[in-house]
Amino acid sequence: MTKQKNKINDLLVDISSIKFNKKYSRVANLHKYWARKPWYIIERFTDKYTKIGDVVLDPFCGSGIIGYEAVMKNRNFIGYDLNPLACFLSEATIKNHFDKNIFNKELEDISNKVKNRILKLYQTNFKCEKCGELKHITISYIGSGFENKDEVDIACLQCGVSKTKERKKITLNEKIKLDKNLWIPNIEFPKKFYKDRFSYKGIKNVQDFFTKRNLLALSILYDVIFNNNYEYKHLFQLAFSNTLLHVSILKSPNVRPLSVNNYWIPDDHIEENVWWRFLERVKNVNLAKQTQSERKKQIGIKNYGNYKIYNKSSLKMKDVDNESIDYLITDPPYGDAIQYSELSFIWNAWLSKEYKIKDEVIINPVQNKGHDEFINQINKFIEEAYRVLKNEKFFTLCFQNKNIQIWIDIIEIIKRTGFDLADIKIFDTYGSPYNKHWAKFSPKSDLYITFIKKEKKNKTTKESKTFYIEEIIKKIINDSKTEKVSFDIGKGYDLFVAYTIEKFFDNYQLSDYKKIQIKDVMNIFEKNTKYGNI
Repeated sequence: MTKQKNKINDLLVDISSIKFNKKYSRVANLHKYWARKPWYIIERFTDKYTKIGDVVLDPFCGSGIIGYEAVMKNRNFIGYDLNPLACFLSEATIKNHFDKNIFNKELEDISNKVKNRILKLYQTNFKCEKCGELKHITISYIGSGFENKDEVDIACLQCGVSKTKERKKITLNEKIKLDKNLWIPNIEFPKKFYKDRFSYKGIKNVQDFFTKRNLLALSILYDVIFNNNYEYKHLFQLAFSNTLLHVSILKSPNVRPLSVNNYWIPDDHIEENVWWRFLERVKNVNLAKQTQSERKKQIGIKNYGNYKIYNKSSLKMKDVDNESIDYLITDPPYGDAIQYSELSFIWNAWLSKEYKIKDEVIINPVQNKGHDEFINQINKFIEEAYRVLKNEKFFTLCFQNKNIQIWIDIIEIIKRTGFDLADIKIFDTYGSPYNKHWAKFSPKSDLYITFIKKEKKNKTTKESKTFYIEEIIKKIINDSKTEKVSFDIGKGYDLFVAYTIEKFFDNYQLSDYKKIQIKDVMNIFEKNTKYGNI
């Protein structure tokens, strides 16, 4: 390796020390998606490795945060993703033209066409305790699960009085008939899901995740949004999509849908009012897009960059020329951690999109994709990354995995392809994922590893030296004492991976790496440290 070794203080980045305007995070929160990277971290890498007019590529563009940062800073962007939902979200996130007056006028038109029809479905027989009105009382949510039966959130449209979590018997029109003239997805789930926690409850169709009342409300709303030529149709579609899971039986008073990364149905699930939830999502979109315009003025760059999103596999990027990319930064799937095609199934069904999973880069036994298949797909992606990137330009890989073998297999591919190691940074993960707080043997950070493309040369093969897990952990502990750095053993694993990558580029090989798991590393750290702290 040609660069000086990182010190622990250089590797670990205290995310709380990064100054940024929190309201600018609204754009990143336009819609539920997984593994979103903080925009202010992506901004740092964009500023460091690119200049105005450069072309930035993200082969796994997800919800479009990397593309958003590139275009915002007047870089041009190319994004690939096999997931139709990801491409839809990326387009909605990156599009920068917004006129709130037109948006609000179109929202008013939607409201005039559907509001009363939908709210009528949630009317009850209560009289308002303040104004005495009957016809204006509606339900914000209804407790439908075993544990919260008859629990309701009541709102008066006349005077605004509301009561939450009232235990009352309610009378609603339960004889809901779906309108045959309105569309709803009639799509069966595949017979096999890798993360199936719903079929044992009799769930077979996308429709089964919604009550009849909410299916009717959604179909009324869908008809108006998707079948009218609004200027901001894509933003209303975005708000609609982000409404879906919240008005499904995946929601409870204390559980957000997909919070455990599968379709788990809580026993105390609720039935939310579709119109109120949709309005809340529309408000988020409105604020985010206004904030996007504000940030553009704050940055001071006059023009936006151009962008192109491809709903294709990045294993063969035919649309990108050789050595045409100035910077490549991406966050590929982490093996079997998140099943993107499965978890996007309901959204894609409502958006009438098909996820062609043949080339999905994933570990999924149901798709007959194990470790070897995953590594082979990553190999194809790395070869494409090398092909399209200009010489002496940089490639940043954001990745994490608790399997050391996957780490080393990927790093070996990157080195063999012709990249040299340039830098490593360790950042806390974004948000508050379940694993971060509750799973002991789960990575707590993301590693951003930056490589530089070098011309391929016939290198003399040198015999690699061997190092051992205990050896590198002791070095990390000694270095931390020398540098007076304190961190918990969760970060110890991340440092172990970083040190291992550096050693690998120095022609070292980790002994018995195929047998090492995150728990082995963390247990050794724990034995060598007092109270679990370095």
